[in-house]
Amino acid sequence: MNERRLRRMILATAPPDEIGAQRRGWRVTRAAFSEREPTPWPTRNRRLLTAGAVAAAALLAAVSPPGRAVIGGVRDAVGTEKVVTRAQAPAAQQGPTGPLRLPTEGRVLVAAPSGVWFVSGQGRRRRVGDYDEATWAPGGRLIGAARRHQLVAVTPSGRARWTLARPRTHAPRWAPSGSRIAYLSGRNLRVVGADRTGDARLGAADDVAPAWRPGAENVLAYSASDGTVTVLSTNDRVTRWTAAGSAASPSQLDWSADGERLLVVRDLGGGRLGLVVFDGDGLRLQYLELRGVPIEAAFSPNDHRIALVRRVGPRSELLVLESDTLRRQTLVFSGHGRFSDVAWSPGGRWLLLGWESADQWLFFRSQDVSKVSAISSLAVQFSSRGREFPRVQGWCCPRG
Repeated sequence: MNERRLRRMILATAPPDEIGAQRRGWRVTRAAFSEREPTPWPTRNRRLLTAGAVAAAALLAAVSPPGRAVIGGVRDAVGTEKVVTRAQAPAAQQGPTGPLRLPTEGRVLVAAPSGVWFVSGQGRRRRVGDYDEATWAPGGRLIGAARRHQLVAVTPSGRARWTLARPRTHAPRWAPSGSRIAYLSGRNLRVVGADRTGDARLGAADDVAPAWRPGAENVLAYSASDGTVTVLSTNDRVTRWTAAGSAASPSQLDWSADGERLLVVRDLGGGRLGLVVFDGDGLRLQYLELRGVPIEAAFSPNDHRIALVRRVGPRSELLVLESDTLRRQTLVFSGHGRFSDVAWSPGGRWLLLGWESADQWLFFRSQDVSKVSAISSLAVQFSSRGREFPRVQGWCCPRG
């Protein structure tokens, strides 16, 4: 067999599932075409060119394995409902300064291998500095950041106000009153004034980020080294209440916006998680065990709803639960691979979900999966290597 005959045989062989790929691409293209709005003749001709480019991109997404995974995940979550996505240019075209426009006002704080950044609702992106973790101060005028053996108060423009040297600094959390920052130094819980004064150790702590109770009283919840949930006033160091630890230490603590509910998330092992809800005085109101490994949970800024991300086998899920009746659950989204973060917008109208395996942020109009916006190619947006998915550190501040 000569080379020419071999080439003809290869060209004559159809790719696997070629017809199926063509059909899937046509369905996506036809759906995009049917949703167009009537426009005047000159504008219509211009948009036909754009529609052709979008259709080509959709066809490529449909026939590629990553594209099918993303489309399949959205189809699993929303069924036949309409999904509206925000297209992003490929990373090679978009470049490191491309837009990351949010669907609403506010600023998202991000930690990446290249440092801490924030992204504004208008699409502006700014690097704050070479830090590992960060937390917004109330109003977003300052940021508390940690790197290796330092705690830093820095402006969003990147100017350091002060620096405090402490070993293995991590998990900083700025108090709602604005007057304190809690952080972990190794396995010790410490609190310092927002002006760098009064730094003090409060006790031995588990490796779980502390959580401030909303309000001006500077009340803090943390997990002690034995897994006991402890709630104390940092003004006078008086313990308000405790909840004894169990075989599974807390993996996360979070207060509701009104300070009336404290959520304790536990990884029970064996693919099980536990949710415990206490009232403000330490009375246990709810307890529920669920399938899955807990990833992250967050209270809504408006009420007692909880957004929960869990991993169940090869899939991940975003649920919204009512904290006063944990068995009332809504599955917002399910997809293959790993989800990483969840955050509510400042007004509570949008949910941000980090889909690490797809390298995307998904924005849901609260629990309404018929309104979805997506931003892709995030790893390369915040790192020249593009290997690590950025972590969401908070979404705040409608203005500023």
